[in-house]
Amino acid sequence: MKKNLLLLTVFSFFTCNVICQISLQLTPEQKLKQLKEQVSENLTDNILSYWSAKMPDEVNGGFYGRIDRNNRVIPDAAKGGILNARILWTYSAAYRVTKNPEYLRLATRAKDYILSHFIDKEYGGAYMMLNAKGEPQDTRKHTYTQAFFIYGLSSYASATGD
Repeated sequence: MKKNLLLLTVFSFFTCNVICQISLQLTPEQKLKQLKEQVSENLTDNILSYWSAKMPDEVNGGFYGRIDRNNRVIPDAAKGGILNARILWTYSAAYRVTKNPEYLRLATRAKDYILSHFIDKEYGGAYMMLNAKGEPQDTRKHTYTQAFFIYGLSSYASATGD
């Protein structure tokens, strides 16, 4: 066990040393370009692809409200306004930058769900939370929640002109 730990430590040291040497040879512009590529790859290959695959609620519309630490969707979880507004903002911004039609589809899905389920058609404003079926569960209209809806819808407008 100690031998394996020692080998792992030595390997890690040399690997880090090689990576650091390579990094030292890069200009600041090259480092920035490399960082941009790594962040972009992580965003598209990990974060956005995960949410695209796991979170759309094909039964009740919109997006699921919760996933547990074992990567299982909780289909009957409530749907929060702030989460949905963040999804709208994220996919709108991703579409604006990449022009990926899948991001536009998901941004439009979020916008349509928000406008048809979260907005109080009688008194205006947006509900704080819906149940899993899209019915108002917490009808309070916190300024914080309203701000996130404005933020998300503004991002959609910026990306699409709608």
